[in-house]
Amino acid sequence: MEKREISTKDWLKHYCASLLIYGVILLFLICCPAYYDTISYEKFDYTAFLTIYYLLYAIIAPVVFYIRKPVSVLNSRSLTILGYIKRQFNFKQSVEEFLSNIEPNEKEKLSLMTLFIQVFFGVYCVNTLCNNYLSDLSYNLDFIKVMFQDATRYLSLGNSIWSALVQFIVDTGDVWLKLIMMLTLVVLTFSYLTESDLFKNRVKSVDTTPLGVLSCLVFYYPVIVLTEMFMELPDVQLNNGVIHAIALLTAIFANFGILVSVLSLGAKSGNLTNRGIVTKFPYNIVRHPDYSMQIIYILSTSLPIFAMSQIPVIQKILISFTILFWVYLYYLRAITEERHLIKDPEYKAYIEKVKYRFIPKLF
Repeated sequence: MEKREISTKDWLKHYCASLLIYGVILLFLICCPAYYDTISYEKFDYTAFLTIYYLLYAIIAPVVFYIRKPVSVLNSRSLTILGYIKRQFNFKQSVEEFLSNIEPNEKEKLSLMTLFIQVFFGVYCVNTLCNNYLSDLSYNLDFIKVMFQDATRYLSLGNSIWSALVQFIVDTGDVWLKLIMMLTLVVLTFSYLTESDLFKNRVKSVDTTPLGVLSCLVFYYPVIVLTEMFMELPDVQLNNGVIHAIALLTAIFANFGILVSVLSLGAKSGNLTNRGIVTKFPYNIVRHPDYSMQIIYILSTSLPIFAMSQIPVIQKILISFTILFWVYLYYLRAITEERHLIKDPEYKAYIEKVKYRFIPKLF
């Protein structure tokens, strides 16, 4: 069977459908008070970023389509979504036909879920990146510079390198964490806002199961607000500088491990999707290095409280349940991801080579 040639009409239909769908979503994000007021901040209007991105897509996409003529436009998810929406407004159909048409078929379900992932996680990443990280980037870099100068001055007064290092880590640990998290979020943002053969991140399949979606959403706003209401760690300051420095170093190490894992996935790092299997470091050691590091981060920020803080027993019990709760959530997330990915023969072969999920030679 001969492959069909991509015509100008094919990519124009896909391009116009995509412009329409993303334009409607952008207008919703800008105009919907309930959504905008909930996640917006005063530091930066994230909708400006999304508007610029939309305009760049409108300008650049036709050139890319015309030059590359990607085969994917023949299976356009944007056209599939428009077809599904159009079907809902067929007023000539009977009540029985209308009710049956409400349920999307598998292709429509995949297209709608992919759009949801782009909108929910993509907008979340852009909003968080712009307001929590990029807006403070200059200040954080200047702060580290000043703290380094203070540590150098501290050494010049005859103090030990060890004490100066401990003080520097305690003073700048939170800033280093922010910088690492920012780089991680940059990669994730790029992953969600792009899908192209050029970046080798074309979505092969999407997890549409309720458990798979829920186990992922629980780590994000607004669901995380509900979980933190019941499982929030007490805000207790560690008085011992050495223990505080060790906890911060462990947290920095864990987040650096998360960054390495996300960089390894690159543009394939989006949630709930199979964009191709990655087997290079650190995914050649365990199957979920990202989640392993997340668990280490949780432990590094919670366990020191037991040893260094005078808190009631009831709070220590709550901390224990909190730790177990979040560890279980990451385990559940790994299981649901594998349940989806196992449908891919490449992942089956990968599991045969990398047998452990979190800890090499153990679990």
